[in-house]
Amino acid sequence: MGIRHECIKRQLEFREKVIKPFISEYLRGYTPNPCVRCDAVMKFRGLMAYANEKEAEFIATGHYLRLEKRHGQVQIKTSADSRKDQSYYLYTLDQEYLSRLIFPLSAFQSKDAVRAFLEKEGIALPKSEESQGICFIPDGNYARFIKKETPLMPEGRFRDRFGKILGSHNGFYHYTVGQKRGVPAISGKKYVVTALRPEINEVILGEESDLYQKKIFLKELHFIDGSLYSGEIQFKVCRWGYLYQGTLHLSGDHRGYLECEEALRAPMPGQSAVFYDRDTLLGGGIIEYK
Repeated sequence: MGIRHECIKRQLEFREKVIKPFISEYLRGYTPNPCVRCDAVMKFRGLMAYANEKEAEFIATGHYLRLEKRHGQVQIKTSADSRKDQSYYLYTLDQEYLSRLIFPLSAFQSKDAVRAFLEKEGIALPKSEESQGICFIPDGNYARFIKKETPLMPEGRFRDRFGKILGSHNGFYHYTVGQKRGVPAISGKKYVVTALRPEINEVILGEESDLYQKKIFLKELHFIDGSLYSGEIQFKVCRWGYLYQGTLHLSGDHRGYLECEEALRAPMPGQSAVFYDRDTLLGGGIIEYK
């Protein structure tokens, strides 16, 4: 295509700004989403700095998203192909970045359509698997990664919500809220992880019904248009998740909480609740412990 390809080495910065915070949050009992952080502090910030250095007016990326200008503001619209939509990860962007972004793939319905277009133009693409999950944990085994990166942790305890000891485990970071696999059945009763107590290396077990919540507490709230909105709102708690209805209440210091119309199963602290108005991305925040 005649476009010069340049590589920028940022491995050390990636470790400091993405991997280390991921480990730190995990050891605090959170289930962080490093992709949100990477897009915010590495990808777009780095591209903006590089574009400024090269005096480039715009930045084009391969995100499956649409941009629309309305009332002087640039809005992010969800992808025409919901399976490829990546808007969930970009709620931390603001107008400074959006005014210079271009998403060329927004013109295509799917990745297959992109491949067909390139083949028609005589541009061959290598066949490759699409990445899913965290790039620096390719096997998806978070616990093994954390164990390798941190000091040896002593044996911990399973307890029920009343404090009764139910058994032992080899580190709370092997578990996440809502997990059933690997959780022991005691006296024939099946349990699910309902909470983590990282400061004392304990995992709290309970029943499936204990996981459902109608109130979600949030920190680091951000809206793309620069406002701080409160009121009725639509939101997702994962990229492929259902679009829920709720009411956002602000409590100061970019914190607040969502009152959900229906109870959600195990909204995980560390993950993001991302706000929408139908197909328009509004903003979001990080789920935190009560």
